[in-house]
Amino acid sequence: MTEERVARRRAAWAVYDDMAATGAYGALLNEAGQVVLAPDGENEAAFFCSVLSGRDRVLDLGCGPGFPGIFLTHCVRAVYGVDASPAMLGQAQRNVATLCIPNICLVRAFAENLPFAGFNFDGIAVCGTLGSVSNPGVVLREMARVAAPGALLASIEQDYRRRLAEGAPREECRLRRDRGYLELQVVQYLTEPYRIRSEHYVLDSASQFAQQFRDLPALLNEGFTATGIRPAHLPPEAIVDTFCEEEAQFDPETLRDACQQTGFDVVEQRTSISYGLPHILSVFRRR
Repeated sequence: MTEERVARRRAAWAVYDDMAATGAYGALLNEAGQVVLAPDGENEAAFFCSVLSGRDRVLDLGCGPGFPGIFLTHCVRAVYGVDASPAMLGQAQRNVATLCIPNICLVRAFAENLPFAGFNFDGIAVCGTLGSVSNPGVVLREMARVAAPGALLASIEQDYRRRLAEGAPREECRLRRDRGYLELQVVQYLTEPYRIRSEHYVLDSASQFAQQFRDLPALLNEGFTATGIRPAHLPPEAIVDTFCEEEAQFDPETLRDACQQTGFDVVEQRTSISYGLPHILSVFRRR
């Protein structure tokens, strides 16, 4: 396979758009319109509220279906939720309408180019957003631009270094079915700098190559399974699309350094297990 076959990049928000559109991301509300959060989700919401309570204008960057912004509305004056995914934003709008929340404004925008004037917010909430963009430095500079001096930034990101230390493989190949297509996903866990790179090879399910996997139990329910197949094994005529994604990752030190370089000083940092994975809970203050 040539490098040109995977040269097309897909933005992180498009991945979340797919997840929201297919219901794979999960929901904040049940069918009765009640908030449903796992204990770890409740702990994360409590963290954001404890840091940002009493703030005037809070930016929820990468708000998804409304987390943590919806939970901040009872303890701050106003929340502005921003997401690039139309499907995610649609979920957030429905959740806000169901809960009749008056003090949250939802905006579709890109984290690299926020539609707000400078020094606009005295609080920012970021939950996983920095670990889902390819260029977090640009996003952090934009956050610093809209943050007023003294603004607090509350952040939760996965601790990538601890993940690697737990013996996770540095490369994984997976087969999965997605809306009728068979896909080979090659995931690489990179260092210097920390990155997760995913290459996707979408195959024609009717091709002779794909047919040999049609009865795999793990694939029958739109799941995925580990495989020894590599891109070089794929016949070119079976491939209907190729794309790749890259997401920046952090440990406490690299996250602190990235924030300090863009105008945020660390107030506190700690690590905690959330949803079974090590996470960094950080508080920064805008200089």
